[in-house]
Amino acid sequence: MAFSLHTTLRAGDARRSARSIFASGLCQDERVRSVNTANKIGREIGRDASDVWIPDEVLKQEIRRRIGPQIKLQRSDEDRSFETGQGLLIFTSFVAVVALAATVIVMLPQATVDSMPALTTMRGLIETVPREALILVTAALLLVVIALSFAVAAASRRAKEAHSTAVRALYDAAFQGAITVLAGRRQRTGMAVEVSAARGFLPPSPRPQGVDARGAEEVVAQWMRHLGEADAELTSYTGDGGIDVTGSRSFAQVKHYATSVGVAPVRELAGVAANDPLHRQALFFTSTGYARGAREFADTAGIALFVYDAERGGLEAMNGLAKTLVHRGIR
Repeated sequence: MAFSLHTTLRAGDARRSARSIFASGLCQDERVRSVNTANKIGREIGRDASDVWIPDEVLKQEIRRRIGPQIKLQRSDEDRSFETGQGLLIFTSFVAVVALAATVIVMLPQATVDSMPALTTMRGLIETVPREALILVTAALLLVVIALSFAVAAASRRAKEAHSTAVRALYDAAFQGAITVLAGRRQRTGMAVEVSAARGFLPPSPRPQGVDARGAEEVVAQWMRHLGEADAELTSYTGDGGIDVTGSRSFAQVKHYATSVGVAPVRELAGVAANDPLHRQALFFTSTGYARGAREFADTAGIALFVYDAERGGLEAMNGLAKTLVHRGIR
């Protein structure tokens, strides 16, 4: 997915993040057996998250915490097969032990048998069966026990694999439910870009009086340099092909609108990117926001969406690709 994160957190940090992000979340007290139930709980988890840009690993950890103890799967065909084989193995093993004991008794020296009255009685009963037949039956039973042991072990592995697959399906359904809700929330809420002193260029300073269209391009160029595009520069007013700021690894279109950006300008920028001989990353900056169709198209076309606030000196990443660029820098 375009908005998936690949942030690696230490286990302790992840647990602390999960507790803070889901402080209001309540554990569900219902059995989780179907993907529909898991998806429903996942959606609840997505609604509970205080941070819509929660890393995937923290989200998955919370899903396991919430639904793991509630998973009560029904017996599968593999479970029934294993239980049947296990029962048959126990019965056959018992019969084999009895047959083996009988064989040992008939093989004992007569003096030993005579010294124990109980053995004498048992041997008298056993000898009603031909000794050769008894030995063959015992050997056959032992072979059957060995074969059943292998079969039951294989059935046990299949049952465990089926159980693991079913549990993974529940976790995946819950994750998809959570991501679906979070995706909708992310479309309405951007992620504020935090200024980093480690970067080579400072971000733009707030401009309380606002900016005109050219000033907006200057603001965006400074933000791009702060994010890693060191040679970001404004293009000329004419003949720029819809590109307002350009660099060696990316270029941007800037809209100083009073309303949300629709899909048409984003589609035009995608066309420019498709014909770019340098294969640079396309960025879109606006002062307002984006219509749903624009966001969906940008995710498909691989365009990073940002919203800048010239007055306050802020910047928000509005889709997953934009956030990825914020984390790793434009490179």
